[in-house]
Amino acid sequence: MSLFSGGMGLDLGLEQAGFDIRFGADSMPAAVATAQANRPRMPFYGNDIRTLSAEDIRQSAGLAEGEVDLLAGGPPCQSFSTAGKRLGLDDSEKGPLVFEFVRLVKELQPKAFLMENVKGLLSASVTWRQLPYNNNGKVIDQLHGSLLRELCSQLEELGYSLKYREFNSADYGVPQARQRVFLIGYRDGSPVSFPEPTHAKESSLFLEPWRTIGDALDGLVDDDSFCAKFSERKLKYLRMVPEGGNWRHLPEEIQKESMGRAFYAKGGRSGYWRRLSFSSPSPTILTEPQNASTALCHPVEDRPLTVRECARIQTFPDDWKFHGPGRDQYKLVGNAVPVLLAQAIGEHVKSTLDSCAAVPSA
Repeated sequence: MSLFSGGMGLDLGLEQAGFDIRFGADSMPAAVATAQANRPRMPFYGNDIRTLSAEDIRQSAGLAEGEVDLLAGGPPCQSFSTAGKRLGLDDSEKGPLVFEFVRLVKELQPKAFLMENVKGLLSASVTWRQLPYNNNGKVIDQLHGSLLRELCSQLEELGYSLKYREFNSADYGVPQARQRVFLIGYRDGSPVSFPEPTHAKESSLFLEPWRTIGDALDGLVDDDSFCAKFSERKLKYLRMVPEGGNWRHLPEEIQKESMGRAFYAKGGRSGYWRRLSFSSPSPTILTEPQNASTALCHPVEDRPLTVRECARIQTFPDDWKFHGPGRDQYKLVGNAVPVLLAQAIGEHVKSTLDSCAAVPSA
């Protein structure tokens, strides 16, 4: 059962791992249209998840109580992202939705659950407080990580064993250095483990080298997907940046002119006037690739990546079509779990469930 399905990257990966996706849910119209176009026979709930019950899900999926193997989803992450205001549970629209996932775990009692979120979840607070700029994840007060502690406490009270881990997508064959956190739990108390990496920055006897943007885009022809545009002002500066470069490759006077107050800010600011490189993994695919401070400029062309190019880097198959306005398609792709990462984790969860099923009951 899929919650907060979005562009369905997590679902496709789980499907490739051997799960049968029997139900999806997301209130974003573009997500509903995308799911219905690509999986027209799959029941999909397009309203507020707070009005969704376990009985609704079981009836739609044609399952009896106790027959759900896995509940999976990624609650909206903006409230916990280190790039946002980090309102946490003070965000009345998005923060509390993370506990709607807990509610449906309680009601559905799946054999396992899998929840994905941004790495900011590790340090998020249950209440809003002002963070110092660029604290780099350091523990700054007792509220640091209190949201995750509360989340785990509620899930453990339901009787589930659980663990969480941060993953780099590049370590699992995704041509993208994307950090995400996954929580896995089992109803029967089975020990939770995680899949080992298959790739590394430097290849070895056991690990393949990280895949690159060049690998991802190889063979892509007749790309008619939506492409955002850089303004003429942005193009003025991006045309000066070489492949694989960013604002640091501009003359200092141009840096100050183009960045304004951001030039004097602390932190890496690596996304400013960024032009990608065919020979490296992509940075995190974002929802607005045309922004000056988080640019995803094509390695050799003066434009942002197209929706399909972003989808390739997120390891979506080419036959998966995104629907809705162009900006919404970028959101579906940018917020998705990379398909290959989801597959690797899904195969590991399925192996654990299969092992549990093979053990005779007392």
